[in-house]
Amino acid sequence: MKKILLILVIATLGLAACSGPSPDDLRQNDPEGSTACIHYGGSLTAPGDIGQTNRQKAAEHGSAASTDSIRNAVSTDASGQPVITDDEAFAAACEQQGFDFTK
Repeated sequence: MKKILLILVIATLGLAACSGPSPDDLRQNDPEGSTACIHYGGSLTAPGDIGQTNRQKAAEHGSAASTDSIRNAVSTDASGQPVITDDEAFAAACEQQGFDFTK
């Protein structure tokens, strides 16, 4: 009986150690700004409102990024919403992280 309990404890600890953050957690807590870059890339290729939504999401994530070059390319508008104010700087910062926005 003790062996079974020991095996169960070890298996439980092993599984707990393997569990990492969920994709939703990563999208919400993305200090490097990768999510901002992904949304920015989507804004370049998506049509109409979808592109605008991706751009807004890129600005929201970019404003919270710990990467200075991404965060500095975003400011807030009169209503307090984050907006990308420097497309070239934002794209360059994302490209430094390995993203490629060439068409």
